[in-house]
Parts: sequence; structure tokens; C-alpha cells
Amino acid sequence: MNENIIQTILSSTIIKNQPFQSLKLSPNDWIISSIHSISCIYFYNIQQWSLYEKQSNDMFINVERLILSLRKLLEYYPLLNGVLKLFDEDNKVSIVQNDSKGGILFVSTTVNISLSQLPLSFEEYTNTNIIPAELQLVNIVDVDTLLHVRHTRFLCGSVAFGISLNHQVGDAHSYFQIVKDWAQLYKNLDYQPNVCHQRSLLELNLTDIEILKKTNPNFNNRKSLSVNIETSSLVQQTKQIILKTFRFSADELNRMKSDASSHLSSNVTYVSTFDVLTAHLYRHVMLARNYSKSSITKLYISTDIRPRLTQPSIPNTYFGNGTMLSYLEMNMTELINTNCLGLLASQIHKAIEENNNNDIRTTLSWIICQIDKKKILPTWNLDETDFTISAWNKMGMYSDSDFEFGVYPCRILFPRDTKYNGAANLFSTEKNDTSIDVILGLEINEMERMEKNSEFRKYRV
Repeated sequence: MNENIIQTILSSTIIKNQPFQSLKLSPNDWIISSIHSISCIYFYNIQQWSLYEKQSNDMFINVERLILSLRKLLEYYPLLNGVLKLFDEDNKVSIVQNDSKGGILFVSTTVNISLSQLPLSFEEYTNTNIIPAELQLVNIVDVDTLLHVRHTRFLCGSVAFGISLNHQVGDAHSYFQIVKDWAQLYKNLDYQPNVCHQRSLLELNLTDIEILKKTNPNFNNRKSLSVNIETSSLVQQTKQIILKTFRFSADELNRMKSDASSHLSSNVTYVSTFDVLTAHLYRHVMLARNYSKSSITKLYISTDIRPRLTQPSIPNTYFGNGTMLSYLEMNMTELINTNCLGLLASQIHKAIEENNNNDIRTTLSWIICQIDKKKILPTWNLDETDFTISAWNKMGMYSDSDFEFGVYPCRILFPRDTKYNGAANLFSTEKNDTSIDVILGLEINEMERMEKNSEFRKYRV
């Protein structure tokens, strides 16, 4: 892009309702670092707006109506008025009232380029660095502000939203839930979101904890979590990491699943598309990493506990961190030599099944029992032999984010500075079918080796 990008901030508004009653977060929230956020950029093309609306006096995705709907949103998500605060000697976390901090930060900007000048089509887009560095589409995250919104209007009238939610407040499910509710309120202020804020549902009482301790011999052996006793600072990341997007079409995924389903383990009768795609990605990432065949490799799968926890039951509208890591450990030789996709998908399916009501309750109890919650970390080594995956493709990313009726995002991306290694996120696509965008982070040479492996996209015709 040869043109100099000039971006102008029109306004910066803190949206806040008073008063706010403090909220104690759940054990599953305590172990998430407050410096992490979930951020996406939504792009909306004004050319998809109806002719009637274009001829009216209204403006496409109107800033004033956005702010008004955010004020209404705070009535249903009052915790966004507050700030995070550690309490007790074991570092539990609450959201509390603070007169000078908190609220939603809404920034409105304009930029002197058209949306069509950005390389947003799938053929052009490969990694987050394609978006020009001069174009700031998300706010600089401040931990004292739990929800950030940056509205950018392009020269053509199209719009980009950068939306960031503090991860300690909620998971991806919660992130897309709040975007859905905001979009609905923008269209209709009488809409009433259904939200569950009862974080105590994930905090077991002392009697239940003692029963689980006595009945579960592996109570203190949480495979996916451990207490970090190291006091030294983290080693600085020296690897050159790249994020790339790989689109798997609906047909490609169907062929992959059909192949896997014909060679399942004897104790498995069904595998999902997610099981199969995870197996395919996991194996090919580890082939590209080319570690010693005697190494142990571990797979960590972000798993929604809302439909799995039954004591007590958790509603689908639960707002908070409602995911846990399903875990699979195997020898690198076994993984690399298992050239049968169905067998590996079967193992992944069983690993997710083991993340059941009893295991979830045990993990929550174990977290409560730890002296310092801030020292609880995943057991993974994503820079070396391990891999993690999260599926966001069934969370209404595109289908539930039409602020103007029928105008869905033409693309949803991570911010350009997003970096992770040995991890993948699954996005739905603007096609509104079952195709999936895999956003994968790897060391640059490992990424190149994986792409050169002809087996990686063998199901594509």
C-alpha cells in the first residue's frame, strides 16, 4: 500500500453506569492472567447495506447509537463497570467498584483509505502482519478497563470494530455472547439479554471438596494444570513465530471426516469434524517440528464445560471462564507413525469424553485448595513438543454480529500483533457454511516444513 495512512481519533469515551456491586470471580477465572485479553477485529462492508438504508439520513453503524446500546448493555453486564482486584492471601480475584477506573472504553476514529485497499480476501490474507502497522484497529489494552471497543470508519463509509475483553472476566464463549447481545441492543433497545453471572456455580463447598479428596486418588494429579514453584523470570522468546490462516472448505472437511470414520477404534462409534481436524493438525504440526521420536508429546484441547458440568448444571448463557483443558499424552513415535487418521481422532474423542462432571468438579476443587492461585499454570510446553487447540467456529462469530440488519462481517481477524506458538484457533468463515479457518502459530521454519508436506492438504481437490 503506497498511500500514507492517516488515522484520526474523533472521540474517546468511558461508558459507565453507577453504582456497581462487587462480584467474586470463580476458581476457573482466578487461574487466568489479567494481562491476557480476547481480541478480534470485525470488518463491515457498507456495500452490503440495503439501498433503502443508504438513502436514509442514518449513518452506517452509527457511533451515537453504538454508545447508547453499550450503556444499555451495562445494565445486563454490570461487572464491566468495575475493575479486577486480588483479595485474600491466596490471590482469589473479584471485580469491584472504582470511582476513577472501570467502564467500557469506546474510541471512534476515521482513516483516509477505503476498506477495499486492505487485503481481506482469503486469497490475499495469510497472516496478521498483512494489515498495515500504521492502522490501529484495536485499543491499547489497559487491565483497568475490562471491555475495549475501537470503531474505525473508512473513507468509503465501511467500518471496522476492534473488540477486546479481559480474559480473566470471560472466555471466548462469553466474548461472542456479549458481541451478540450488543448487536441485538443496537438494533432494538428493548431487547433483553439472558445472562447468567452466578460465578458461585463453579465454586464447590468444603464438604464437597473433602468428599472428592477421599474418593479420587488422583485428586492432586491434574494432568493439564500444576503449581509453578519457579521464582526465576520467564525465558525471553527467541523463536521467530508466524501466524497463518488455512481455510478448510466444507467439502475438504467432509472428505477428511469420511476417511477417518472408516477406521475408528473399536471402542469409538463416532467422531466429530472437530476430532478429525484436531487429529490432522496435531500430527502434521509434530511432523514439522521433527523432535526426537522418544519424546513425549501432549495435546491440550480447550473444552466448554457448560454442557458437561451437571452438579450443578451450568446454563449456556453463563458469562465467565467456562472452559477446561482436555488432555492427551502420547509418545512421539506413536503419533508420527499413526498414519491412520481415524485412530488418532478416536483417541482425541475419548480424551474429551474424560473431561466429565466428576473430573471438572475435581479440578475446580483442586484449584480452590491451592495456596496461591496465581502460581497455577498449564503443564504445556507449546514452544517444543506440545500443541493446543480452541474451537470458536460454532460460537456465532459471523452469524450473530450483524449490527445493521443482514450486514454480517466480511471478515473477522486477530489483531496484527497476535503471537502464539504451538497453538491453533478455529474460526467460522464469511461463507456461512461449515468451512473453517484455522489460525495456526508456529516457528517460521516449522510452518514452512508443514506447508511443503503434500499430505497436509491431501483432502483438498
